[in-house]
Amino acid sequence: MRKVKKVTAIILAAAMTMSMAACGGSGDSKGGSASNDGKTSIEFWTLALAPTYTDFIQGLIDKYEEENPEIEVKWQDLPYDAIEQKLLAATAGSNPPDVVNIWSQLALTLAGKEALLNLDEAATEEQKSIYIDSMYESAKLYDGVYAFPWYSTPNVVTYNTELFKEAGIEKVPTTWDEAFDLAADFKEKTGAWLITPSSMYHMLCYYDIPILSEDKTKAAFNCQEAVELINRLIKYADDGAIMVDRTDGWDNWDNDRQMYANGNLGMLCGGPQTIARIRDESPEKYELTDVAESLYGPGGFTGAAVMNLVVPANSKKQEEAIKFANYITNDKNQLAFCEAASVFPTTKAAANDDYFKSDMETVEGRTNYYAALAAMKSTDMTMGIPNDNAVKLEIDEMMAAIFADNMSPEEALKQCEDRVNKLLAENQK
Repeated sequence: MRKVKKVTAIILAAAMTMSMAACGGSGDSKGGSASNDGKTSIEFWTLALAPTYTDFIQGLIDKYEEENPEIEVKWQDLPYDAIEQKLLAATAGSNPPDVVNIWSQLALTLAGKEALLNLDEAATEEQKSIYIDSMYESAKLYDGVYAFPWYSTPNVVTYNTELFKEAGIEKVPTTWDEAFDLAADFKEKTGAWLITPSSMYHMLCYYDIPILSEDKTKAAFNCQEAVELINRLIKYADDGAIMVDRTDGWDNWDNDRQMYANGNLGMLCGGPQTIARIRDESPEKYELTDVAESLYGPGGFTGAAVMNLVVPANSKKQEEAIKFANYITNDKNQLAFCEAASVFPTTKAAANDDYFKSDMETVEGRTNYYAALAAMKSTDMTMGIPNDNAVKLEIDEMMAAIFADNMSPEEALKQCEDRVNKLLAENQK
């Protein structure tokens, strides 16, 4: 098994900068401690769910405590901009929470510092078996898995039916190739772009081009298949099929959504929350909008942002924490959360539930249906390395180097390969 780095001085320094109050939970809660009435207390941190879902989460906790009277769960909800530093401090100290809600990239970073429990070893086969394989492996680092996936936002296609009619497109594209091949004609007939590509990292993944070597120590994307893909994208740009004169790059959901609202973009490939935003922000475009299943590449999968539950490695009550995390993320409770929020399940049974095809009469109902289909074929597209995000950012810069700096695909790939290899070398220290 590859050895990952131990908790470093960086985490210890973060702990020193945080007050003792910041490290604790609500009031006098202490992760894994015994409460005054003799119950075992476990501390549960979530991410930006209160107050919108306070009743739902507290309801789950109440039910769990009813079924497990020896357990007391102390819940605290934290904002996005606070949880990382607070968790770093807590995991470096002696009073960590027991179950924490974080995103996959942060889970990989913390796992790389040996701050999280390897659930692939600590959980039972029955506990692990409920999750969709690709979702479960979104928090895989080398030979371990460090999270239970809780919920996801898989991609769906949102499209402007009026622009599609104007362009003479009767069938919504189902692959990136189909969308790109229609894009130049769509632009000529409507004056709008059909689609903007995803980020370069995602495009490589969709086209089944390996990012890293099997042992994750070297870049693997500098290959002929990547050159051919980039040359195709350059040709699409030269033909006026895709836009390149943007300072924000590709895969900017906020800007793409604004282009869609202005009638300058025919389709969006993004999370199901897109529909709600269009409905609330651009009601006139909402009336012209419909949805379809996500675009796929030769790899046969699409992207999904995954939220997880992790157990810190120095939790004092690991067995109880694993059981509670598995309860929160089980089939029944995931399905209930999906019904309460615009999220989608990471368990096999919940993703196949009839709920997601119970309403095909409304755009929102169809969005649920297509998102549930995509959930079974989606992944967070993490690489299983501690500095996952830094590598992705380097790869995403390639197209800017080609379009803005006039580099050849070969030059841009080689430059990116060298930079990524330097980042990967840091993981071996």
